[in-house]
Parts: sequence; C-alpha cells; structure tokens
Amino acid sequence: MDSKIPFNKNSQTKIPFSELVELIFQDCDYHFAIINSEVDEELIRIAKKKGIDLTGYKHVIETSGTRHSESRHGKESADRSPLSIEDYLLIPYIIKHRDSVKISNILYRKTIGNQYVYVEEIRVGRNKSLAFVSLYKRPIKKASQK
Repeated sequence: MDSKIPFNKNSQTKIPFSELVELIFQDCDYHFAIINSEVDEELIRIAKKKGIDLTGYKHVIETSGTRHSESRHGKESADRSPLSIEDYLLIPYIIKHRDSVKISNILYRKTIGNQYVYVEEIRVGRNKSLAFVSLYKRPIKKASQK
C-alpha cells in the first residue's frame, strides 16, 4: 500500500506508525488520524481516582494536533529544542513507559536524553479517545550547567 494514502479513522487500513508519522512532515492538506493503541489498565486506574472512566478509550493522533506542535515546537519554530520525526516516533514509548502522568488533559513526561512532554485531550461520546494535543521536549540541564 502506498504510504501517501492518508489513514481514515473510519477505515480498517493498516499502515505502519512510522509511515504515518512521516506524512506529518509532508506539505499536504490531508486530515488523518492514527489509532495508536488502547489505553492501558494502569492509566484507567489512575483516571478513575480522579473520577474519569477511560475504559474503552484509544490513543489517537490527528494531523491537526501534529501541525500545532510543528508550528510551535518544530524545526521552523523559535523553540530552542525543535522536534524531529524521531521525536514523534517516541510517542508510543512515552505513553507506555511514562515517568509520570497528570490527569486533566493527559500529560505524560518521559526523560530520554531530553525531557519529553506529550499531551492528550479526553474526548467523550461515541468516539471515545485520548487525542494528541501537543508534544515538546526540553534539554536536561547537566549539573555543570546549573
């Protein structure tokens, strides 16, 4: 299958995550969503303590969110630590192996050389999902830089 064909969230098309992430960096008007994965049991338990039931939710990445991150935190932005395609490919890892998580929007933090912050919004109703809002990274200051 040609990776240039956008993924439709209502379709059953399976395209590797890495190929879909590459579409973010192409100058196109497509709107597509990546159904990344089911919400894990630990996150469901954490959210329930806050009165939020995430049972049956999926993580979703849409081009609208990634375009926001690119304009605010990408290589063409004024951000001191601009995002690259490799950073977007870390999203599943950041979610699964988070160092911490905050529930309001869902805010994940993970240190992998830099500190990454990945934010999802909780969407209720028929399309229960945790949707991409933003991704950014900050360098970790070494003891000699403090």
